[in-house]
Amino acid sequence: MRPQVDRKSSGGGSQRLAVGVARRLEQEIKDRGWPIGEVLGSETALRERLGISRSILREAVRLLENSQAAQMRQGPGGGLVVSVPDPRSSIRGLVISLEYLGATVDQLVYARSLFERMAIDRIIDTLTERGVQELRRSAAGDGGPSIDFHVTVGELSGNPLLELFIDVLSRLTAAYTQRAYAITDDRSGELEHAARLHSELADAIIAGDKYLAHQKMLKHLEDTTTWLRMYVAPLPGERTATRPMDPDPGERPREKKLAEHVAGWIHDDIVEEGRQIGEVVGSEAYFVEKYGVSRSVFREAIRILEYYRVAQMRRGPGGGLVVLAPDPLATVETIALYLDYRGVTIENIRAVRDELELGVLTCVMRSGPVAADALRADDRRSSLHLRDRIADLSGDPVLGLFRSVLALVWKDCGGPDSSDVCGPGDGPSGDRDELDALVDAVVSGDAELASFRLRAHLHAHQEL
Repeated sequence: MRPQVDRKSSGGGSQRLAVGVARRLEQEIKDRGWPIGEVLGSETALRERLGISRSILREAVRLLENSQAAQMRQGPGGGLVVSVPDPRSSIRGLVISLEYLGATVDQLVYARSLFERMAIDRIIDTLTERGVQELRRSAAGDGGPSIDFHVTVGELSGNPLLELFIDVLSRLTAAYTQRAYAITDDRSGELEHAARLHSELADAIIAGDKYLAHQKMLKHLEDTTTWLRMYVAPLPGERTATRPMDPDPGERPREKKLAEHVAGWIHDDIVEEGRQIGEVVGSEAYFVEKYGVSRSVFREAIRILEYYRVAQMRRGPGGGLVVLAPDPLATVETIALYLDYRGVTIENIRAVRDELELGVLTCVMRSGPVAADALRADDRRSSLHLRDRIADLSGDPVLGLFRSVLALVWKDCGGPDSSDVCGPGDGPSGDRDELDALVDAVVSGDAELASFRLRAHLHAHQEL
């Protein structure tokens, strides 16, 4: 599965160098097995070892601190300390990217149905007494908003990828719901209905009834879709100019550094004021006065926004903070780092890969007839190439972005490469025959046969 993002760093030379240094230190942490609390070196020692300036090292450290892979500890015995990575900023970044790409309510809910069905099956097969208690607690709303129930379902699946994807989609749903609440006062009935379905779904899972659990889950998502469609844009094919809402409504991180607070506030202001891509929203002096912070804190906040491609500072006459089109590159890389810490396995990836590719195929089959030349344009065909073409035809930004995450995590896990093509005279003839048969089923509109052939092909080939 080919990544849909370019791994080349953007920005100026110093920024690119800082990103490269951060990636090198991240790799060192991964190679050493995430030794939490261990000091990688003092600032002086790291500068000498890496052969870089103080400013480049400090910028690289800021990037590591943003993902919380490492923190710079001051004082005697201090230095760059390995820490537990925090996925929240990256989850927020994925939500921003999906909204900017124009993810519709239907696409969002369809992806949720794929991943939550997988999670339910896994939970039923592995549920413990503690899991029963957690399900009932979250279904009852004891842990907070209803988003917690779906996050709990992801956590109990035991698959870090499922947990992450469900968390992202639940937060995007919550953000869309907040937008709907801004339009309608019909809150209590919807909340009570969702709470009742959560309770019924939890009971079905605890009872081990997969069929009933699937039905309850689908009912819940169908009701969510129907309600959100009445209030939430974008419509299919539309793209928002910038993110029109906050994926963590009303949430202000309390424990993070001041610069991260400021970065979040600037981003929220861009959203709330309806700023457009390319628009200059203010100068450094304007923001320093507005938020009552020092220039150094503001500049560190800008580095965070620039890293996630939310906004960029333009120098010179007419300059200021410019709104950018969100780029998922940094977010996807940070997510991959977090998943490495969580110990994601090749088996975890394959399980999600199979359902994701089948979900993409279903999108294509539902969209109508597929022209033969759309899949047969290249006489030399590989499994990867064909699945990429099917993904392109689906036009689904949610599944497309998650394919990118899987591809990068697979590469980081050392999974086998699937770049070999199956041309007329290359590779086992059976491989080429399998792909030709899959194309035949897709072009003929036989959804059931196409799904069968893709599933059989995926099971026969272990590469991504």
